[in-house]
Amino acid sequence: MNTRWLTTIAVVGLGVLSGCKETVDSQNVKTAGIAAILFATAESDQETRLTATLKVGGDESNTYVDLSGGDSIFASAGDKRVQMQTQETGVYEAKFNTAAEGTELLVDLQRANDDDAPSSRGTLPAPFDLTIGASAVSRAADLNITWTPSGSNDDVRLELNSPCTFLETIDVPGDSGTHTIQANTLQATGSADQPPPTCDVTVTMTRTRRGTTDIAFDSESSFVLQQIRVGKFTSTP
Repeated sequence: MNTRWLTTIAVVGLGVLSGCKETVDSQNVKTAGIAAILFATAESDQETRLTATLKVGGDESNTYVDLSGGDSIFASAGDKRVQMQTQETGVYEAKFNTAAEGTELLVDLQRANDDDAPSSRGTLPAPFDLTIGASAVSRAADLNITWTPSGSNDDVRLELNSPCTFLETIDVPGDSGTHTIQANTLQATGSADQPPPTCDVTVTMTRTRRGTTDIAFDSESSFVLQQIRVGKFTSTP
């Protein structure tokens, strides 16, 4: 049997399964064909990172837009405006030394030979402090998680992840400022004949607000603005 032929098929198959990234020059794309996926993320009260991922074929496409030929993208936070820097093909980033509630973030795509998209905008949700009720908690007991300030109209999500428990994701209604993980909610991984595991659990809380994207972009564009805080505790049997 031809081993070279088999190797070629294996390599091609691997490329299909891994979803190889495709790129296209922006000069060959109309603004209406660009899906802008925008994220503003603040992980402290000192800095916000804004990323713009530009795709062709919708937000789930694997074809990314390489800005060239006079096309460029800018970001503003308050009165500060900067050109976004390329992180990889089709992905652009800017950082700002602020994470204050209500800070308006603006993304502005400037085109040399097609319609500009200058008005994608949104405001940051409020920063917050996250508190885990105890440094070590049995899975057979309640776990209290609190945060301040609370009472916003923004979406709140908690995610608990560890090497010894199954992932737990919770959408918290009403931004109440407190949530209790009920006893026996976190389920340990592994089989029944193994010793009960103990490990550190990472608690990630995300407060999310949605902005708007410029009407010149593809309708599958989106702008998500988030405050994210992380805490830890030790999970015991």
